[in-house]
Amino acid sequence: MSKTIRLQRVYPYSIEKLWFALTDREALAAWFMENDFELEQGREFHFRTDPAPGFDGVVNCQVLHIEAPRELAFSWRGGPIDTVVRLRLEEVAGGVLLTMEQSGFRGLKGRLIGWMLESGARRMYVRRLPWVLARIDEHGFHPDREHAPAQRCWKPKANLIGRMAQWLR
Repeated sequence: MSKTIRLQRVYPYSIEKLWFALTDREALAAWFMENDFELEQGREFHFRTDPAPGFDGVVNCQVLHIEAPRELAFSWRGGPIDTVVRLRLEEVAGGVLLTMEQSGFRGLKGRLIGWMLESGARRMYVRRLPWVLARIDEHGFHPDREHAPAQRCWKPKANLIGRMAQWLR
C-alpha cells in the first residue's frame, strides 16, 4: 500500500501567472526550493535544501510530462523516497484550481515521510506560493526580500525526515 499527498487550492490569478510561478526557476526557488529547473520534456533537474541525517539535501527530478499551461509532472527522488509529482491547473470561477499530487510513498518508511512532507507542502502552497503570485507581473517575478516569508520552511521538516529515515533503517 502506498500514500499519495493530494492538495487542492484556488488562487485568484490567471492560469498564465500560476503556470509561471510553477515553472520559472527564480519564482520556484522563492516559494519552494533552490533549483536548476528548466521546462523541457525529459530534462533532469534538482531541488536543493539543507542536508539532514539520511538525506543529502538534493532531490533528483526529471520532467515527465508537460501540457502547458495545464499540466506538469516530474519524478522526485531523494533520501529514501522515489515518487512522482503531478501539478494540474484548471480555470474555475474566482481563479485557477491547482491540484498537486505526489504519489508513490511506499512501505512504512515512505508513508511516514509522505505524512511529514504533506504538512510542509501545505504551508508552501497556502503561505509561500500566494506571496510569490502577488509579486509576478508582465515583466516577471519581483521579490520584496524584506517582507519575504521565512526562506527555510523545509529545513525543520528535512531534519525530521532525515532523523526518521535514519531511525527506520
